[in-house]
Amino acid sequence: MTKILVTGSNGFIGRQVIKRLNKSEVISDSINTKRINLQNLEEVMKLNRSDIVIHLGGKTQKELDWNDYFINNVIGTLNILEYCIRKNVKKIIFVSTYVYGNPKYSPVDEKHVINPHDTYTKSKYLAEKLCELYSKKFDLNVTILRPFNIFGKTLPNGFLISNLLKSVKTDEKITIVNKNSKRDFLYVDDFVDVILNIKDYDFKFEIFNIGSGISYSFNEIIKKIEKITSKKINLDYKNNKEIFIKEIKADTTKINKKINWKPKIKFDEGLQRIFKI
Repeated sequence: MTKILVTGSNGFIGRQVIKRLNKSEVISDSINTKRINLQNLEEVMKLNRSDIVIHLGGKTQKELDWNDYFINNVIGTLNILEYCIRKNVKKIIFVSTYVYGNPKYSPVDEKHVINPHDTYTKSKYLAEKLCELYSKKFDLNVTILRPFNIFGKTLPNGFLISNLLKSVKTDEKITIVNKNSKRDFLYVDDFVDVILNIKDYDFKFEIFNIGSGISYSFNEIIKKIEKITSKKINLDYKNNKEIFIKEIKADTTKINKKINWKPKIKFDEGLQRIFKI
């Protein structure tokens, strides 16, 4: 039986991946119930050997400094890559992020120029380059996924959808910056489908943008949620031209062709699952 190590198994996406895997397939990312420290290679090497690594571990919180992101996202990925080589792992699926900054065109494909727009994104792109290096040098099969905006019921605080959910529940006022900005949202179950499908392919080195291919403005999203909840959300609107990005939308042509994948859960259905209280 194929053995799979899922790093970040207690995170927003990791928990959903674990739910969908057969328990007998999963290699725990904990030792004696204590989650291993990915920044410590000695600890990482104590993990049992796996055939596949789904690497979700790292820091996503906003406004951390560069050292935090570098240690967690870059060094952590380097140690997982070392684990792969030393334990003779067949393939790694690395979940990165949107790395294109303010796009020159939309929808955004994988050939778009890279322009990491903050320290978090820079750390993830640097981790991508490590994956590419290890793929070439050690003949490790690597697939990099660049999700645009993943949402779901247990999305952590600090993101648009989770902030709106908190406001619906508590009536806390939240600030919406650039309400006409449009973004591409994909429900977490669809993203997990991608991960679990990709693990059955032996790509030497591939990068895929992952999204719905449809964008909605922040204002459109708010109106949809207010309709679902029959509640007016307590909002403060602001404009900031310096950070205004008109639209970010994924071109999913490549992933559709390679593994015949398309999202199943429409955006409105995803919102219903979250906000139908």
